[in-house]
Amino acid sequence: MKKLFFLLSFLSFSLFFPGVARALELTRIGTTDLTNKGIGSTVSAYTYNLRSFSLYGLSTASSSVAIKIDDVTYNATANQNGEWSTYLSNLTYDSHTAVITSPSQTSLNFTLTISSTSAIPTTTPTATPTTVRTSTTSALPTAGATENTFLMVALALLLIGLGTAIKYKD
Repeated sequence: MKKLFFLLSFLSFSLFFPGVARALELTRIGTTDLTNKGIGSTVSAYTYNLRSFSLYGLSTASSSVAIKIDDVTYNATANQNGEWSTYLSNLTYDSHTAVITSPSQTSLNFTLTISSTSAIPTTTPTATPTTVRTSTTSALPTAGATENTFLMVALALLLIGLGTAIKYKD
């Protein structure tokens, strides 16, 4: 009975306090919203018109994030929601190699061009190989689908455990 109680306690704790694991993402450059634009993963170049600005992004909660622009590394720490930011100042009007890394996550690599003539930020998509799709749907699963599946499995195990406890109690 103690083992069953421990298992149920663990499952309920996992149900109410799931770990937040996020993919590393750049969400804003300055005031420009880049949420889900794929900067550094599917987009390999980005042009911005200011020399000083902040970078904002998402990572795993409380993780460290290193932002390397050419040879200078800026550090940030994600808060409990996984949000991080850092301020970049006095970049030259030129192309800069940008690499954003966080432990246990895929890094973001892109070319950041600071251009005095560009009034509107532009993005350049990375060439991706063409593949034959066998699926009839073109939509990808929404973010958090794995977490929701885990919660459903945890709830099912909790119900099975409660059913077993009731059965052996009688």
